[in-house]
Amino acid sequence: MLVLPAWRKRGEALGRDESAMEIFKDQLSEVDRDEARNLISGDEATAARSEIKRRMLAITKRQGNTTKAKSASGGVTVLVVSALAIPVLGFVLYGMRGAPEIPSQPFAERAEEQNEASEIAQLAETLRTRLLEDRTGGPSDGWMLLGQTYMRMNRFDAAAEAFGRVAERPDADSGVHSQYAEALISAENGVVTQTASRAIAQAMQLDPMNPAAVYYRARELAQDGLLRDARASLLLRIQEAPGFEPWMEIFLETANQYGEEIGIEEPVQLQDFAPMFAGRSQASTPGPSPEDVEAAEEMSGEDRAAFIRSMVDGLAARLAEEPGDLEGWLRLARAYTVLGNTEGATEAADKARALAEILPSDDPGRLATQAELNALGL
Repeated sequence: MLVLPAWRKRGEALGRDESAMEIFKDQLSEVDRDEARNLISGDEATAARSEIKRRMLAITKRQGNTTKAKSASGGVTVLVVSALAIPVLGFVLYGMRGAPEIPSQPFAERAEEQNEASEIAQLAETLRTRLLEDRTGGPSDGWMLLGQTYMRMNRFDAAAEAFGRVAERPDADSGVHSQYAEALISAENGVVTQTASRAIAQAMQLDPMNPAAVYYRARELAQDGLLRDARASLLLRIQEAPGFEPWMEIFLETANQYGEEIGIEEPVQLQDFAPMFAGRSQASTPGPSPEDVEAAEEMSGEDRAAFIRSMVDGLAARLAEEPGDLEGWLRLARAYTVLGNTEGATEAADKARALAEILPSDDPGRLATQAELNALGL
């Protein structure tokens, strides 16, 4: 597309323009004759002349631009070099930043995903139409479901509109406002706008312990340059928790990120909250014991990899018998990601996502699950 224009004969273009000018002149004469014979009114004749003259002026300008381009030096060279450089640059960038090692996905699987995405989009639009046609404004549950569907489709503006309708209602709880804030922030690529700030404040007012509201309030503080305050608010919320919750991991990760930016080199670990961490159910999400870790450190690289795989296989086997363990599926997704098992990680992520979606709208596990899966790229 870049090279072809360089080889076009500009004379042909000029010839077409000259022919068009002659036609427009004949049309002007015809308009004069029709007006003289009262076939068209004066207003119609004036409008027709204006349109014809506008087109003639456009041709005149194009001829001037063509003449300038014809006299420009090096135009063909620039086009040819661009045509050669762009694909080369694309391959280089893809090799540096892309993922050429990932195998191609079969066309049938892509087509199935596209069909599923199309069906979800159609169902979402059907639901939206019904809600808009409801004279009572539509039930809040319907709008929340629509907003959550749009969030999964990455249509954050549409999700914010759906959540916003519920947030305006007097019975909207803290969870509604925090989800509204999340959609607004996602729509702005992570920027906390004034509207999102008001939604966060409302969520905090209704429930100061709402983890989602606390998290986005910390994001807002960090955006304003108050990194130390943002970090402190996250750690304080963890301290106030009566027991372990899945969202704590993303809280710690974010707090440690803010700590690095303000010069705190020692990261905070979950073990630092010993009383609370001890209450975590080890039976529900088993992990390697200190003895297991010590033994793994003495193994060879091959034996260590086999040991890790056996641990992961054990977790997968347990989850097959206890599929309702949300945190377990998240851990399995993380483990498969580390091992490079993309298919296994995706399946585990889908299980976790499905469990999170049936949680109440104000349950912090929804936010924690989504944040975790986003961080893993799943």
